[in-house]
Amino acid sequence: MAVRGNEDPARGATAARGVTAARGVTAARGVTAARGVTAARGVTVSRAEQRRRLSAIGQLPEMLDVLARELRGGRNLHEAIQTASALSSLRGLGLDTLVTRFASGERLVEALDRWAGELNHPDGDLVRAVVSLGSVTGGALAGSMERAALTLRERAGLVDEVRVLTAQTRASAMVLFVAPIGFLVLLLTLDPASSAAVFTTGTGQICVVLGLLLNVVGFAWMRRLAASVTR
Repeated sequence: MAVRGNEDPARGATAARGVTAARGVTAARGVTAARGVTAARGVTVSRAEQRRRLSAIGQLPEMLDVLARELRGGRNLHEAIQTASALSSLRGLGLDTLVTRFASGERLVEALDRWAGELNHPDGDLVRAVVSLGSVTGGALAGSMERAALTLRERAGLVDEVRVLTAQTRASAMVLFVAPIGFLVLLLTLDPASSAAVFTTGTGQICVVLGLLLNVVGFAWMRRLAASVTR
């Protein structure tokens, strides 16, 4: 009886350890799953933020047109920016933050620097340079804005044209990637007895693995070359 009494606490301790270990594994899995969900949400947010930023960049020429029109109408630069910030078509540019910073007493050049830094794009830097230089040196600021807007539109048109021209390269990359795999599947379907040697011999297996590897590398290389042109 004494031995059994000693065994019961031992069994209880072992069971408790098992439960603790199971809980630890479950908690670890829960943490891993949570991290995976968080990472996925981070990627989604990053992509959404990138789309939002690119949409805002496309609104810069219209913003310059509005500012130039308001300046030609007799308004000063602060009033012109305030008018542009109220337009629904320019909401994505965050011009309301500029108006808020002006109201708090921040200098125009400093506010524009922070605004362009938030856009983080060469087009935003061009707008900042034009507006800041014009506000400091004076002169025909409206004309400079109109020329800058034309430059941004020409640049955007060039980027679109390059994307259209590289579309053929991307399509060719996809065809070259799919064609060998499709040919292999067709060969296995039409003549399975003869083509079975490809998978049953060591040489054939090496050829298949090497061919697939080179196929993937070539596809990634062509896509990278095409993407580098549009950057």
